[in-house]
Amino acid sequence: MEVKGGGIAVDGRSGTWSSTDRSGAVNPIKDPFRQAQSEKYAILDQIRGHPKWRAWPGRRVLSGHAVFFPDLHDIGRLVHPSRARQLIGGQADLAQLQVWAAQANAFWRTGQEQDLGRRGVELVEEILCGSVEVRALLRAELAYAEAELVRLTERQARVLRILGGRKRAVIAGGAGTGKTLIAVEKARQMAAEGQAVLLLCYNRPLADVLAHSLANTANLTVMSYHQLCEQRIDLVRRQTGQDLLAEAARSYPGHGDQHKFEVQMPFALALANEALPQNLYDSVIVDEAQDFSDEYWFGVETLLKDPGEGAFYLFTDRNQAIYRRDAKLPIEDEPFHLTANCRNTAPIHTLAYGFYVGTPVDASELVGPDVETVCIETDEEQAAEIERRVRRLLTDEKLSPSDIVVLLVKRPKSMLYEMLQRHRLPGRVEWSFERRVAGTVLVDTVARFKGLESPVVVLWIGEEVSNANEGETVYVGTSRAKYLMHIVGGAKACAALMSGSVAAN
Repeated sequence: MEVKGGGIAVDGRSGTWSSTDRSGAVNPIKDPFRQAQSEKYAILDQIRGHPKWRAWPGRRVLSGHAVFFPDLHDIGRLVHPSRARQLIGGQADLAQLQVWAAQANAFWRTGQEQDLGRRGVELVEEILCGSVEVRALLRAELAYAEAELVRLTERQARVLRILGGRKRAVIAGGAGTGKTLIAVEKARQMAAEGQAVLLLCYNRPLADVLAHSLANTANLTVMSYHQLCEQRIDLVRRQTGQDLLAEAARSYPGHGDQHKFEVQMPFALALANEALPQNLYDSVIVDEAQDFSDEYWFGVETLLKDPGEGAFYLFTDRNQAIYRRDAKLPIEDEPFHLTANCRNTAPIHTLAYGFYVGTPVDASELVGPDVETVCIETDEEQAAEIERRVRRLLTDEKLSPSDIVVLLVKRPKSMLYEMLQRHRLPGRVEWSFERRVAGTVLVDTVARFKGLESPVVVLWIGEEVSNANEGETVYVGTSRAKYLMHIVGGAKACAALMSGSVAAN
């Protein structure tokens, strides 16, 4: 049942709805009857998709929807062929809610359904109201950390339940809202049911982390998109002798690595799927879907053994589209939105979400230290300051090297890597560049670290952050830290970043 307060108006020609609040302000609203119907199916998906629902002895459950307007006295004008009177409640019905509810219930009855009964009610309460706990991804030092239980937010748990009953869905959310966590847990669940599952992402470092974390999970394959292309092209070459990449080059001639990766390899993947019908998947889950181009999607969808029955889930955040492909997702349904940040402390959330555009995301309740910013003009002085801060974190704060990551929003990276290399860290701790090594402090670019997180991030910024085209990169970089963030850069870059003058496009 959808409840709408205030005065209500609907335009008969356009079908648009609006409400008027107590101060007389008019606000557009969604069609409440469509909302109620959509929510009904979402609830059914959560119930039917849950394995415990199999314990219900009945075969057909009654489901219906209705809309209640507690502030309206005259609801007769809202009655329409698509809006039966029995499904509309008003102010006069408040005094006899049971009578009204019985009328709405009777409207939907066909005589073919069974009552839930005591066991059914208990199951519905357990499915919709019970807590959901999943194993978290291992932290940055995956091979050395222990898994921990993470209690999902109600919205995250709900989306995870809904995916039990939907075959195709888009899940959207900002940085830190748990997209990858839900994608991994859903992949684990389906693999445990015996399905052959592919978990796909764009970023190779993220794929490596996920693959390491899920290495012992049967029936689950984890890869980056281009890893998958290379593997399947090579498999066809070994099995049949065909060189699909050469065929793609003849069909789509062009030069350079970008043309190869963005045009020829996607075409070769589609050809490989035709040549390898025995090597397809029951379900495909795509993280970082915003980074996939239109050319990618045909080859990805044809990885399903049965496109009509196989699950196909896409997790996306358009604010993290740093590769600017601006593709259309192959699922047109309205996304399920995750609206709570579960990764960052409140100060880090406030900074990062200054560069976010979209459905509002609530900050976490975790209070942490303020973001620390130091403005120094020369590259050499900035490198020295980063070394001093990392040294203090290691010696004074007793942090593990693997808890700290230095990320660059500054170029050229090779020169910056060399500068840091000249600054020695205490004891046997060393820097590692673009590859996690035990006992080292990782230094990497924001683009390569996308999708990952670290307890502490030192963000090295240059004047690139003043460029409006870098909004997505800044958003990604500022949202990687879970607990503590230090920003080092020149005065102009720091001012641009902290004032939020960089806008996400």
